Amino acid sequence: MMSIKEIHEEVKKCMYCGFCEFPCPTFNALRSRAYGPRGRINLIKALIENGFGQGKDVGLNSDVINPIMTCLHCAACDTQCPAGIRIADVIHGFKAIILETILK
Repeated sequence: MMSIKEIHEEVKKCMYCGFCEFPCPTFNALRSRAYGPRGRINLIKALIENGFGQGKDVGLNSDVINPIMTCLHCAACDTQCPAGIRIADVIHGFKAIILETILK
């Protein structure tokens, strides 16, 4: 599993180009930016930069958790990312961290 630090290093690479969205099945089904890879990466980045994983209450709620948790981990987005972000691994790793945090 990726650490918060490793995840943050990956998400900081995002150039916000949106190429990752086109092959994403959840983005195509729901047509909501939050439910696409770019939206998920931005949510994860914002959570980490606001103190998630460092003991701070960042207000995890369904509006934040649902987009991240609905990733199918198909990795179709990975092949489209010009920055080489391991998007599926980042999201999968962050899902595990969210679950660990919630279940504590």
